[in-house]
Amino acid sequence: MKRIILLSIGLISITPLFAQTNPYKFQVENVKDTVVYLANYYGDKLYYSDTAYTDVNGNFSFKAIPENNQGKYAVVIPGPKYFDIIIADNEEINIKTDTTDLINNITVLKSQNNKVMYEYMHFLTERRGEREKLVSSLEENEGNEEAQKAIKDEYSVLNDQVIAYQKKTASDNQPLFVAKEIMMSVDPEVPKELQADQSSGYFYFKDHYFDNINLKDDRIVRTSIFHNKLDNYLNKTLIQNPDSIVASVDKLISKLDRGSEVFKYVVHYTTYNFETSKIMGMDKVFVHMVDTYYKDDIAFWMDTDKIKKIQEKADEKRNTLIGMAAPELILMDTSGTWISTYKDVNTKYTLLFFYDPDCGHCKKETPKLVEFYKTHSPKNITVFAVSSNHDEKWKKFIQKNEMAFYNVSIPAQAYSDAEYATRLITSGTTTYKSLKYQETFDVVTTPKILLLDENHVIVAKDIGVEQVEGFITRFEESLSAQ
Repeated sequence: MKRIILLSIGLISITPLFAQTNPYKFQVENVKDTVVYLANYYGDKLYYSDTAYTDVNGNFSFKAIPENNQGKYAVVIPGPKYFDIIIADNEEINIKTDTTDLINNITVLKSQNNKVMYEYMHFLTERRGEREKLVSSLEENEGNEEAQKAIKDEYSVLNDQVIAYQKKTASDNQPLFVAKEIMMSVDPEVPKELQADQSSGYFYFKDHYFDNINLKDDRIVRTSIFHNKLDNYLNKTLIQNPDSIVASVDKLISKLDRGSEVFKYVVHYTTYNFETSKIMGMDKVFVHMVDTYYKDDIAFWMDTDKIKKIQEKADEKRNTLIGMAAPELILMDTSGTWISTYKDVNTKYTLLFFYDPDCGHCKKETPKLVEFYKTHSPKNITVFAVSSNHDEKWKKFIQKNEMAFYNVSIPAQAYSDAEYATRLITSGTTTYKSLKYQETFDVVTTPKILLLDENHVIVAKDIGVEQVEGFITRFEESLSAQ
């Protein structure tokens, strides 16, 4: 079931039963003398927008939705259970069903949008059953090439039938919203002359991905179909390379009307998607989105303070983007010597390991790092282990784990004595970015790893110690292939 989020329910009034101004009327048998809700889709989530009270026969109604807020909604009854409806084109709605099977027992008495939608849903349910049988047959006939070919041919015919039904239903019901919603589910067809070439076929599909979606219609953000299409485009259709994604996203957004709900949704979801991505390097897309679209004259849905906060988030990540030269890091080692990642390194790679001696995960990862370093020639990689504190506990941690590489930290006096910290910076002993390394290198949690090449360019980050060797191998192979 979709996630239903209850917002400001105390501010929503219970609508009078069958008031003349309430055009959306329902009867749900076996639901009596209770509160029911109208919830609107926004992306793939549901938010309560209105409340009604059923009579003894399960009758209730909701007040009219303004045209600019119309789209896909859901009627939510105790359970909670719900069934979808389309509120669009200023139609009146009259629907009956019962709790034994909300969906299959629906009778649409008034509303062409909903009549077509439920006929379409029933059609898809039947075809889904046929598809499942074919999938089972494929499994049962594994190894029988002739049988498998016949089954795959049937599957292809079934798929063609679904597409034909979608297109005909959409064509027959223009300009209703249901027609637009159905067409959103239809992928672009790659011309036959391009299908033989995988690359040409892919680029055609990508470039025409949104052809069947009316990006000028704000109602599409109030249906999960558009959200799912956008999510699939960003995370599966596009090659997962930050630069490629940036180019494709900018091209998509250029087609949208600034100030529209579609513009807002695409910008917001794309930004959130890549801010929270688990794929290494995708924060580059996040930073680009913030730099390009989060300005007072563009991000109309956010106030100045919120825009400033997201800009600050982007700034925190800016110094550690893959492909960027990492800032120089100059910190003190256990002997009191200031060590620089730029001046004191002559190896092909530098591994920055940010940790806290009291961190449980750090205690598990540090021995792995020590073992990794022992198996690699010191001429190949330099390790900078950066501790969050500079005390006897830190030194004991180093000794216990036999950390025979650079062990550095910020001297305690720099935290407590502002004048001392200033002298360190002005004398050139260290830098402001070094003394603020948590911000500079976006160290929010520990442990955190950054891998730099011989030019101090960041080639990997946020990986586990056990992944470093494999990444270096693949990185070397990619360099050789260039």
